Amino acid sequence: MLFHSIQFGVFFIVVYLLYISVSHKWQNRMLLTASYVFYGAWEWRYLSLIFISTTVDYFCAHGIEKSSSSSSKKIFIAVSVFVNSALLCVFKYYDFFALNFQSLMGTFGLEVHPYFLNVALPIGISFYTFQTMSYSIDVYRGKVKASRNFLDFALYVSFFPQLISGPIERGTRLLPQIIKPREITRQKQVRGAYLFIWGLFLKVFIADNLAAIVDPVFDSAGIHSGGDALLAVYAFSFQIYCDFAGYSFMAIGLALAMGISLMENFRRPYFSLNISDFWRRWHISLSSWFRDYLFSPFYMYLSNFRYIRDKPLNVRHGIAFFITLFVTEFLLGLWHGAGWNFALFGVYHALLIWAYYYTRQYWDRLNKFVQIVLTYHLACVGWLIFRSSSISQVSEMFYSMVFNFNASVSVDELAAGAGKFVALVFILIVIQIWQNIKNDTDVVLKWPWFVKYAFVIILCGLTVLFGDFGGRSFIYFQF
Repeated sequence: MLFHSIQFGVFFIVVYLLYISVSHKWQNRMLLTASYVFYGAWEWRYLSLIFISTTVDYFCAHGIEKSSSSSSKKIFIAVSVFVNSALLCVFKYYDFFALNFQSLMGTFGLEVHPYFLNVALPIGISFYTFQTMSYSIDVYRGKVKASRNFLDFALYVSFFPQLISGPIERGTRLLPQIIKPREITRQKQVRGAYLFIWGLFLKVFIADNLAAIVDPVFDSAGIHSGGDALLAVYAFSFQIYCDFAGYSFMAIGLALAMGISLMENFRRPYFSLNISDFWRRWHISLSSWFRDYLFSPFYMYLSNFRYIRDKPLNVRHGIAFFITLFVTEFLLGLWHGAGWNFALFGVYHALLIWAYYYTRQYWDRLNKFVQIVLTYHLACVGWLIFRSSSISQVSEMFYSMVFNFNASVSVDELAAGAGKFVALVFILIVIQIWQNIKNDTDVVLKWPWFVKYAFVIILCGLTVLFGDFGGRSFIYFQF
């Protein structure tokens, strides 16, 4: 059930009416049932994977908390990380690495026939496995107490608004809201409704209509003109933002209507002053996950590694930072998908962050508008890598944009596409400029009531009249 489908609308209305009519305990039980029904509507057989991840981390967390020795605690945390990583690797990456192994052996003249699973990627697996792992790690670190109620913990893992594409919530944030009674206020309902409408507008009106500009270029073979390629990259940069941020805003709005606060997942990323700032604003729940559970501990480990720790401080820091950064960004890239273009996407951003780190004394002196424009275009090169189906397509399109820009087959068609692009993103850019000036995502809700309601009516009208309700899935569902 997609958030922008009639089926989901009926589903949520029924769930919400039941939710507001029962006590806290039965709210949780009903939400757990609804979450499993929601996921089962996609593929009921993969509910077993959620149950495995939930069960393993529930008992591992209790094992960690009850253990008196550090070695026992490490065994339980290792089990949690291993099981969740194994689920992710088998169902998401096994066929990819098996195919590459077959190709590698072929280059040496060896013919191998590995077994391929050939199964569909379980939707949301990259999100809920990371969420459950973060819970066990936080219990291990003493940041959160192990949940005493299995059903409440199961709801934390499977809460349907953010189950498929996040935000990836920490146990420190979401679990207390599940365990304690929640207050539903008119203010929360109004803000939740606005966030859902705004997210729906981003997804259906902007993202899905931009697909008509993006897909013909990226999904067709051959060399495209530089103008067509550049427009497709610009359009995709907004398509992927509006698609994913649209989901996040809708998820946050749905949860808020039920009295549950989810973390902000996007904070105007195309107003970033540098590439590090970009990752503090883009998919915040994922980038902060990699920072807290991979980058920081791995950096500390390398800094104290016996071959590095005896070197001067600046040398030790430089080596540890460089290795940790590239490992983290490489894995972050692969998290997005089983493909070398995603790995290259991660390495590209590692190079950008590393370059900024050593040139920031000069970069930070630039005019802020120049910083924003340059950072956006650097991010767009990353989106070219991300969206391309192969490394060769990346090189061909980049070559066209740099050396074959004026060879557009139809200037009129290109101008029409550019006009459509501007028309689709105009409202978003205006609103985000105002949000950035005020540094407030909820700035619209603070307008005079007649302006606020007029704006919401415009959003609804544009969405209904010009939105693409063809059932196009969210881009991040494939990750």
